[in-house]
Amino acid sequence: MKLNVKSLAFGAAILTASQIFSQAVGFAFRVALSRMVGAEGMGLYQLIMPAYSVVMSVTAYGLTVAVSKLSASYSAVGGQATVRRLVRLALWVFFALLGAAAIIIAPLSDWISVTLLSDARTRLGLLLLLPCIFFTGIENICKNYFYGIREVRPPAITEVIEQLLRTACVLGLLSVLRPAHLEWAVGVIVIGMVLCEIVSASMLGFFYIRHMRKTPPGGSRLSDGPKPAKLLGEMAGVAIPVGASMLIANLLGSINTIIIPNRLMASGMGQTEALSAYGVAFGMTLPLTALPSVFVIPLSLTLMPRIAHYAALNDRAGLQTQVRRTLRLAAALVLPSCLLLMPLGPFMARSLFTDSQAGRYIEVLAVTQVFSCFQYLMNSLLNGMGKQRRGAVNLLLSDAVQLILTWYAVAVPELRLTGFVAAHLLTTAMCAILNLKAVTRTAGIYLSLDKWLIGPLLAAATATGGVYAVLFWMDGAGAAAVMPALFCGLGLYALLYRLTRR
Repeated sequence: MKLNVKSLAFGAAILTASQIFSQAVGFAFRVALSRMVGAEGMGLYQLIMPAYSVVMSVTAYGLTVAVSKLSASYSAVGGQATVRRLVRLALWVFFALLGAAAIIIAPLSDWISVTLLSDARTRLGLLLLLPCIFFTGIENICKNYFYGIREVRPPAITEVIEQLLRTACVLGLLSVLRPAHLEWAVGVIVIGMVLCEIVSASMLGFFYIRHMRKTPPGGSRLSDGPKPAKLLGEMAGVAIPVGASMLIANLLGSINTIIIPNRLMASGMGQTEALSAYGVAFGMTLPLTALPSVFVIPLSLTLMPRIAHYAALNDRAGLQTQVRRTLRLAAALVLPSCLLLMPLGPFMARSLFTDSQAGRYIEVLAVTQVFSCFQYLMNSLLNGMGKQRRGAVNLLLSDAVQLILTWYAVAVPELRLTGFVAAHLLTTAMCAILNLKAVTRTAGIYLSLDKWLIGPLLAAATATGGVYAVLFWMDGAGAAAVMPALFCGLGLYALLYRLTRR
């Protein structure tokens, strides 16, 4: 039987494999980085990342979603010439937006670093983010073109090479240059990121040009598709609400993360202690809880263009079937991968990062990650169905509530980071539930919890209890107990899941 390289299963499998490898390399990178620059250095590095997210939201994020969705829609009706014009137009819009952003950021970089990021040592890294974003935007537009036409191999290959290059460049530069100050260390990290993004953008650009030469355009005159003005309007119809929602969400999220060191100091901590606690939480613990995204991100990237394909053909039955299958698959993958982090995460964090505080709160954050994964997946479904505004409203509402709760809770001496964790759990769950409700209403389906959620949840919870039992039985073995406990948990989950499916 011939393998269908454009099927959802093949695309998700290829991207999952690349994500697993990339996450493993990325996690090893974070471990090595934390040991080279320390908790305070990780805190400084994490401070500039919200600025990166904000600029990407303004310049690229909405465009990449538009390219993926519209490429899928026009490819479904044979509009290859329109897809080519779409990619070119997206690139020019991205260049214009980034140029405008750079004109604002460069002269104000000192004020942004001191006033907004609350640490002058972030200025160098902030300036170096601009060339990094330039190449990242080119890479992501080309990458989402391939997602839209359901050709996942070029992005998967590039993702793997990018992670390897990032690790080699950043750690190599830090080892050779040995910066004496943390400001220079953060700058060196971003320089390494720029170098690997240059290679990634060049590779995807090469793949795109080669694919264009091999693919018949299906027409070459402007009359063969919508006029440039109409195409720009269609792209704006997707990009503006998605980009605006992500901009506001990232602004709220950036404020949320930037204020945490300040609110910790308001609770009685010193600056160094607050920044170190922030670096441990956001540079060591939270990345560990993101491991289950190796299943959700590939599924979302391959699913959204497929949903847009069904919507373009008005195939409501196909859309409903795809939504139901997606929810069942997501529950089967997300629940065990998140819940098993509850017993295993603290062991992994403390042994990998050699910090006694690493892994703190991970039990609650693992539960939060369940809702985060479903929130991300539901948002992709809404984008594919043309309901990006609904997803945007839900995200903004949850982020605004989280900001308010974080502001008050983190400054309470008895709560501090516990307040942030509780706020994060509450608001992520709220957004996931609102997104799920919007998806089922838009698709016109009714979901019975016992058919897609209860079985995997019971199996995952029981397997998690089994892992706790193995760790208790192997008390004293330390990190050596992680792998036996993990295999026991996975085996128990697989058995119980099959029983609940009968």
